[in-house]
Amino acid sequence: MINQNRKIKPTYRVAIAGAGPAGLLLAQKLAEMGISVAVFEAGDEESLGHDWSDAVEKGALASAGFELPEVVSGRYTGTTVKQSEQDDNLFEPHRIDPLEIRSPDLSCTVEGGVEFRYITTDRKALARRLVRRARDAGAELFFRHRAEMLLGDTEGSLEAIRISGLRVSARDGSGTFDVSADVTVDATGIVSRLRRFLAGAPELGRKFAGPELAYACRRVCRLDPSKARADDLADHYRYGAYRGYFWTHCHHDDSIDVGGGVREEPGRVDPADIIDEMIQNRPSITREVIRGGGGPVLVGRSPFSMVASGFVAVGDAAGQVIPTTGCGVGGAMNGALLAAGIIEAAVKRGDCSIKALWPINYVWFSGRGSHFAALCAVKDLLQALSHEEISFLMKKGIMNRRTLSPAINGVFDTPGPGESLRAAGAGITRPGLLLKIARANRLGAKIFRHYRTYPDRWDPAAFTRWAETAGKLFRRVS
Repeated sequence: MINQNRKIKPTYRVAIAGAGPAGLLLAQKLAEMGISVAVFEAGDEESLGHDWSDAVEKGALASAGFELPEVVSGRYTGTTVKQSEQDDNLFEPHRIDPLEIRSPDLSCTVEGGVEFRYITTDRKALARRLVRRARDAGAELFFRHRAEMLLGDTEGSLEAIRISGLRVSARDGSGTFDVSADVTVDATGIVSRLRRFLAGAPELGRKFAGPELAYACRRVCRLDPSKARADDLADHYRYGAYRGYFWTHCHHDDSIDVGGGVREEPGRVDPADIIDEMIQNRPSITREVIRGGGGPVLVGRSPFSMVASGFVAVGDAAGQVIPTTGCGVGGAMNGALLAAGIIEAAVKRGDCSIKALWPINYVWFSGRGSHFAALCAVKDLLQALSHEEISFLMKKGIMNRRTLSPAINGVFDTPGPGESLRAAGAGITRPGLLLKIARANRLGAKIFRHYRTYPDRWDPAAFTRWAETAGKLFRRVS
């Protein structure tokens, strides 16, 4: 039996499932545009946000309206900067630029480090600010309400899908109810709780699996300042280690973040074991864990479409994640900002068809999504390299500041002729390894160019041809 919750209206112009960065920012922007919008989140408000600080792209935070702190003597300072692990400010004071890159076998570092366009951001504090901003704008937020399923025509092809809302259940057991909406948004993160109901349209309903997933964990530990100077506490990435990377980030004089992530696959190393080893080798890091956690991380690509009639996916649910690092907050914010204006125009015209929502696809895939897709292919191919092979490439300067900086910041950039000639000379003793690198770059470039030709309007035949070619290119990765 369907029970109507009196606090929840039966109809909204936009209904959003998920109160992560994408869902909350999208709700805020739509509400500011005068669109009635509701957000349904299965968890408690107090549980929003991971209990740690994450690297978030500075450009995305600025675009979302967050004021970035000033840099004084190489550190961030200002009212938004945390003074300790426990306070409610937004940004950690340490500034990482350049970021030290170490080889998987720890035998060398990349000369000069890499440019690091991120700022370490407290995810709990960010969630609280996004909630407040969405509410202040007029969005209605309902916690402990789980999105159960989509309403409308869900079982057909992409062209046949017509979404008219969603079904929500109250976690206090008070009942289940239907909400009608012109546009329903899946912002439920890596689980893609609503998008998975559209399996009849694999271009949209494809589940994330296999090499698209990683497993990460981190511990923010208490640091003994009296021992810190004699210890190796440099902010760094041990890049390429165990099909992933590991790091230390010093937050404050008395706290440090130690973590890592690896490809999710049978027989993988447990990141916690490597973290234990990193801590044991640094006497200044105590066993006192201040905060932290872990779980699955998306490092894969977007489905070929993020929209259908009456439906949009954003954030992790849409694969808007930098695949080389697993950093998804910036992509989620950029995806929300992109979707907001297009959804507003569609709702106000009274036309929320796939044709009206298609610009979300076109702008994303022909722009930032083309970089992410190409990097996804390159990442998957290079993860087949051994620790020794990656370390050789770093020692010889083939993997260097110029090649790694774009990739770590979510930008696909092929080496120019001069770089290729220099690499050929440096790696002359390992021609087979150079061929693997060249193949990864060539395939990445083909995928990048193909995504730049994404159909600029909804044309079923043109989209089918594009998707078939994209599928063939990605099948060459495996």
